[in-house]
Amino acid sequence: MDDLSRALGASKKTLYQFVTDKADLVNRTMENHLALEQNQIAEAVKDAPNAIEELLSIARHVTSHLKGINPAIVSDIQRYYPSAWQLFTDHKMNFVFNIFLNNLKRGVAEGLYRDDINPDILAKIYIARMDLIIDQRLFPFSKYDFVSVYQETLNYHLHGIASAKGQAYLEKKKTSQ
Repeated sequence: MDDLSRALGASKKTLYQFVTDKADLVNRTMENHLALEQNQIAEAVKDAPNAIEELLSIARHVTSHLKGINPAIVSDIQRYYPSAWQLFTDHKMNFVFNIFLNNLKRGVAEGLYRDDINPDILAKIYIARMDLIIDQRLFPFSKYDFVSVYQETLNYHLHGIASAKGQAYLEKKKTSQ
């Protein structure tokens, strides 16, 4: 809080008029961040012409976001700020789940995703996969970066759900780049 008050050019007394303590500041920051994320994702997907483009648009957003995350911050929030981490967990279980559930249903309806998938289960697998990306036991930060792990898991996911039509679309997209 000392560093923050110095950076803001305000006294700690002034800072404490707005937040009760460091945990409150972290919670409010997380709430603000998640609201911003939701708006940015909604904006990224609103004009997508199909489910694959929607998913790729989300992936571009997530990739740009992951590049700026210091892995130590993730660990610190998990360890020292459980209520802020719970906000993130709730965000995944509600907002992210629904985004991917709707994307899967859209993809099936468009014939781009296989019609034999279970969207509810796959959306939950996607949520669980988010936890794997930041699991230091599986992907130590010293050896793997968030972006590489995310891109590999997204590619795995997309090719696993794509129908023949979706695979053809992906191939066409790949060769046109």
